[in-house]
Amino acid sequence: MASMQSTTAASQASSMGIGSGSGNINSSDLALYDIPLVTSPSQASTDFEQLLHNLQSISVDPKSVRKAACCAALIETVQERRQNQNQQQQQQVVVSPNELFLATLAALTSLQGTLEQQVKRTDTDTESNNNSSNEVETTALPLLEILRQILPYVAHPSNNHGALLLHQFGTVSRMLRMFVALGYAYTASSSTTGTNKATSTAVATSGANALLRQILKTTTMLLLITPSSSSTTTTQEAEKEMAKLLHATIIRMFHDVRPKVRKAAFGCAMDVVIVASSSNSCSSSSSSSPVVQQRKVIADFLWEYCHAVITQYKSSSSGSKKKNDSSNSKNLIHILRLLSTSLPYADDVRIRVRFGDDCLALMGGGGEGSGSKGEVSMEVIRETLITLLSCLEKGEEDSDDGLLLSSMEQEVDTTKDTDKEDEEISKFAARALAFLLQHRPNAANSSFSSAGDVNVVYGRCLMGCVERMLVRANSGDEDGTLASKLLAMKLLPNVLTSILHLCDEAAEGEDGGAANSAEMCGSEFNQFVSRVMPIVTSYFNNAATSNNNLQRVAIEAVSNCIDIIRQALKIQYRNAWGNILPGGYATFTSTLALNLLEMRGAGNEANNGNSELEGKLQSWLKELVVSLLRLRDDVEKDGTARTAVEYATSTVMRGMGLELFLSLVDFTDDHVDIGDKKKKSLNTESGAGLWWLLPLMKQSASSDASALASSSSITTRSHLSFFQGRVLNLARRCDAASADGHRTAAEASIQKQRVVEVWSLLYYFCLHPIDMKENFAAVAKTVVKALSDHSRYPKLVPVICGSLKSLAVGVTGRAEANPSAEATEDLEVLSNVSIKILPSLFKLVETLNESQKINSADDMDTDDKSSSKEKQAIRQQNMQLVETVTDTIGQLAQICPREFLQNLFKKVVQRLLVATTENGDNTGGKASKDAQAVRMCSLLGLGQALVASGSLDNNSVSLLYRAVRPLVRSDEHDSRVQKRAYKVLAEICEKHKEFVTSEERLNEMTDLMVDSIVTCQVSARHMRLKCMAYIVQGFDSSNQAHMAVIPKIMGEVLLCLKDSNAKTREAAYQLLLEMAVARDDMTDYFKIILAALGAKTTHMRSAAVMALSRLTFEYARHDTSVQSLLPSLMQTVAFLFDDSSREVTKSVISFVRVCVAAMSFDQLEPLLPEIVGGILKYNKGRDRFRAKIKIILKKLVRLYGYDAIAPLVPEKDTRLITHMRKLTERTARRKAAGLQDGQSVVNNFDDMMESDEDDSDDGRTFMTGVTGFTKMTSMTGKSMKSAKSKSVVSGARSTMTGKSAKSTSGPRIKAELQGEILDMLDSSKMAKSVRFADANMNDNDFSDDDDGMDDMQFDNQGRIIISDGLQKVSGDKGAADDFDSEDDDENLQLKAGGGKRRRVSKFESVKVAKAERDAVNARKQSKQSKKPTSSIGSAYKSKKAGGDVKKKGQQYEPYAYVPLNAKDYSKKNRSNAVSKMGTVVRSTKRKR
Repeated sequence: MASMQSTTAASQASSMGIGSGSGNINSSDLALYDIPLVTSPSQASTDFEQLLHNLQSISVDPKSVRKAACCAALIETVQERRQNQNQQQQQQVVVSPNELFLATLAALTSLQGTLEQQVKRTDTDTESNNNSSNEVETTALPLLEILRQILPYVAHPSNNHGALLLHQFGTVSRMLRMFVALGYAYTASSSTTGTNKATSTAVATSGANALLRQILKTTTMLLLITPSSSSTTTTQEAEKEMAKLLHATIIRMFHDVRPKVRKAAFGCAMDVVIVASSSNSCSSSSSSSPVVQQRKVIADFLWEYCHAVITQYKSSSSGSKKKNDSSNSKNLIHILRLLSTSLPYADDVRIRVRFGDDCLALMGGGGEGSGSKGEVSMEVIRETLITLLSCLEKGEEDSDDGLLLSSMEQEVDTTKDTDKEDEEISKFAARALAFLLQHRPNAANSSFSSAGDVNVVYGRCLMGCVERMLVRANSGDEDGTLASKLLAMKLLPNVLTSILHLCDEAAEGEDGGAANSAEMCGSEFNQFVSRVMPIVTSYFNNAATSNNNLQRVAIEAVSNCIDIIRQALKIQYRNAWGNILPGGYATFTSTLALNLLEMRGAGNEANNGNSELEGKLQSWLKELVVSLLRLRDDVEKDGTARTAVEYATSTVMRGMGLELFLSLVDFTDDHVDIGDKKKKSLNTESGAGLWWLLPLMKQSASSDASALASSSSITTRSHLSFFQGRVLNLARRCDAASADGHRTAAEASIQKQRVVEVWSLLYYFCLHPIDMKENFAAVAKTVVKALSDHSRYPKLVPVICGSLKSLAVGVTGRAEANPSAEATEDLEVLSNVSIKILPSLFKLVETLNESQKINSADDMDTDDKSSSKEKQAIRQQNMQLVETVTDTIGQLAQICPREFLQNLFKKVVQRLLVATTENGDNTGGKASKDAQAVRMCSLLGLGQALVASGSLDNNSVSLLYRAVRPLVRSDEHDSRVQKRAYKVLAEICEKHKEFVTSEERLNEMTDLMVDSIVTCQVSARHMRLKCMAYIVQGFDSSNQAHMAVIPKIMGEVLLCLKDSNAKTREAAYQLLLEMAVARDDMTDYFKIILAALGAKTTHMRSAAVMALSRLTFEYARHDTSVQSLLPSLMQTVAFLFDDSSREVTKSVISFVRVCVAAMSFDQLEPLLPEIVGGILKYNKGRDRFRAKIKIILKKLVRLYGYDAIAPLVPEKDTRLITHMRKLTERTARRKAAGLQDGQSVVNNFDDMMESDEDDSDDGRTFMTGVTGFTKMTSMTGKSMKSAKSKSVVSGARSTMTGKSAKSTSGPRIKAELQGEILDMLDSSKMAKSVRFADANMNDNDFSDDDDGMDDMQFDNQGRIIISDGLQKVSGDKGAADDFDSEDDDENLQLKAGGGKRRRVSKFESVKVAKAERDAVNARKQSKQSKKPTSSIGSAYKSKKAGGDVKKKGQQYEPYAYVPLNAKDYSKKNRSNAVSKMGTVVRSTKRKR
């Protein structure tokens, strides 16, 4: 469903660009505002001392430095005054607020005179202008900020009730006003400066802006903390002075051309409004404070000014027919933006009503366009609508700004209006709604850039009016409340029509924003429906509505809205269908459906009077649903519209439930009645009809099923009788149609698929059925019959089993969560009916296994590969079905009667024993044995399902254990039987731990595991290890018999670490760790494993080292005993450095890697010669594991440095350590330049053991297997050279450094190697300096050439040759001709390049001619070849240009896939497949 975003006044303000005017007051400012009201005298004194300390503290910020300097100077001035006055004041250590206030005021007054003189000289003296800007920045701003912070302490009641501030208020006011004049004078004078005009203007403007913003902050603080005087005359004079200050500072800057200054003025005005309203909401003691009264006066001044601006605009608009002055329009827009954010915080509702009436007057007087083209008037209308919406909202109640009051620690509930205020707001909302319906702004015909926003805000205003009238009408005045609600519901159809038409107007635009505007208007439509319609439909209920007239009007309103909602299906709203259909249309339909479902579920007695209303709801819903479905048929060829309609239909299904939806939609009737007319059936199209609903219903039934089932949603409650009578009839019709002989095979297949889709709805009806007692038994019989027809409909098995499992889970969960009579009765019914279902499921498992057995027997008798694949797929499908059925059996076994379950279990075990003891028919041979194995696996699977249910007692588990034990011991049966037997044993160990951990049983199972090691099949190792892990968990470290078992099974565990199956290896590792826990003595445990290092086979020695690596990885970090053993372990494993086996080499290197990471600095240092010498000792092993060796060396270098490691490296490998040193230095330089490559961190044991790509140089020198690419090559996007496949070793050249440049191939520049600067434009110097080395590179094991220069080709002057991508034809030349062939290829590319060709010698010309002849002959031979070897993707190669094209008749896109055919990899065709893949990867054999 489309997103419904609530709109608040604060969010509107942010969209209009009013930053600080959004009501977010700084917490430090709030604390300063509250000081005169809530702070005690002692606390005020303490806070002032802390303030002085903060003012004098210095931080990195230059502002704090200047502030500290000014504060220190002021304090020094105060102390000098004390010395000149009475000596008794010298005993006062701390400066008082009054003293600091007077000193600051004197300093500002003196500075003011200085700045005035500098401004006068600015016109002729640029230096004077710069000096004045410096004075403002270094002195004026810090002094004003100091003054702002000390004002609350000067005005504190303990400080003589702020008498000094009242006395000096006129002086401070004049000083601030003069500073404002100076700020504006700076900007004006800087524009006329002569030299360096641009620089001077920028400096002066920035200083003036900062000065004005600081003046605004100080003025706001002064106005909000100044108390009122007790004298009437003084109060009037103070109010006049405050009005002057307010108009000269905050109000004047409302209309400043500088956005930052205007934004700061808006923020200060918001501070005044919020603080004044919050102060009035305080307790009576603080609300009577002089400061609070003065704050209210200041706020009233602001309201009056705003009203005056609006009045002036209205008078200028109505007084003459000429267009308004642009300045008046701009001033009005500024004030409206301020009001839109401040009105929600007005403490008197009459203020909001007053400005709301002003907005209506503006809409009526300037709505048709007073500007020349309507731009200004439309912008005014937009801001007016936003302000009107703010009048209807309440900031503390509706917006997030209500959190502000909680931050101010108000304990009074301010979210409820009084009855009188609520009545006034409701009356105003009614007037506004009537006015808006009559004066809709004509934004579609305006050239205003934000005309779409006007429609959006207009829709929000309509919704705000209706919501205010319906919801917020206080119940104290019943007559007024009822009248407001009645009026709102009578106007509801008109409002809905107006909002819907906004989508039409938005879609009519031709510009690119039409779709976006339509989407925004559609969101408003959706929001209106989702917020208003549930309120209106709530009056349908007689119990909730005491007035019948209200119910009648609500029904009439909804009836009138039906046709309006259906208008959304018209083609004119197509651009908004993707929003309004899944949103408003689906929400409206779902709201009516929920009311209908609630009436039906309320009981017969409550519904006697609502039968007529239920009929209306049923009719309305059918009309809405059928109209939506008919629209889908109309737009079937329009993909976008069809998707929107289907999404809306799916939303309606989830909103009303599938049962109600199916009751409204008829798949069978020829005609559908809508009202009084007969309309065309929805099911008349050839074979299509409404069948497209089935996938949507299936998706709706399965989506969020777990959440729906756990909740008490009324839409999930269903009747099994409806499924039995209505849904299954549809399935039977489809089944009969599939058996019709007149249909084609494709049509019959479609009908069968529909049968499965219809049955998939059973899942929904099993979520929360309410008629289990009456109809579940009948449905169960049908389900059993459907399961018996699994041969025709195999897909029904998972559908039905999943539904039964969901039913069992839901019934059990409801009975446990709420053990009511109904839930208990449903559980009992399901338990009784499960007696009939479980035998059918058991039989189904055997049938599926039998069919699997038959298919396997038939597969042995036939040689047809296609039929063999089909039968293999059927067997795989049957295996999955068996697993699904067994899961359902386990779930139903939890709730079926215990006696029945025990009897059923005994039959299964009895049949298992019979199958185990009987021998296969000798005449049948292999087929008979296979049949016996399948039967035994089936019975073992049933036993496993019953064990997994947890419903068996110990006697039954013991019986099954005795039946399974011979299968574990013996290897006479098929390997599948033993694997399934181990699965059953593992299930017993997991679900019945008490049974396994008993003393007698534990010893018995331990002996069973030890004795059966010889007879264990390979496929059963995984489950065997799991069983052993569960058994080891029950061992007691003090029991010698238990501890003696660990050495016996250690050999098997170690060998399983090298198993080819990943699950088996992981299970072996887990068992290894479990044995370590059970042993509880790591020293003895390591000794057991170390004994395997002396094994004869390399397999066992490698496994032992791997075990040591895993234990070190897991325990060395937190076990001190293991940490202390690491040096001796390292020395012991070091004896295997001389082992020539590759797998031992790999294990030892991995062990060293783990130990290097785990050992401490001091432990590792004595072993460095042994470790470094050992890992570099290998011959064959070093070639394969050099990446891991480099990782180890890099870690050692990081710990001990190159100077300590380099002497330990053998002489033949010194190039490696030199290369690593240079790469490290390069990485440091790149890191300093901010170009450091990412490097992964290995935290997983398997990654550490197997990873080769975490190289010391981020993979720059690591070769990736077959292709010869390095990791750096893949990151930079280089492509490998496809002409000649070089060996992997010769291609794995890393970055060239130092001495290696003299012996490696590719172009090298001599001059730059010697530090000279080479002019590459000079061809003579390039020819001398560029040298091409021999291509026959020395294949050193640790080569460090990775520049990828073999991918580029150069001429004899060093210029890069760009080829056109011609394929090179390689002949059957030997290795001796490689160099000549490369020269030939280069010359061919130069010739094919078109343009100039370099001069070649006669010998080279002969070679070129010979290469051309060879190429022609090769092409002729390729044409004559019967089975040409085409490269992969050659069919898409363009003949006229480079790249790929899609030709006529080709089904797939170029290089969409690489076809994999099993025939290509047989012995006969293997070489051909390898040659094809050679175009993708290098096919040359690896050099040894």
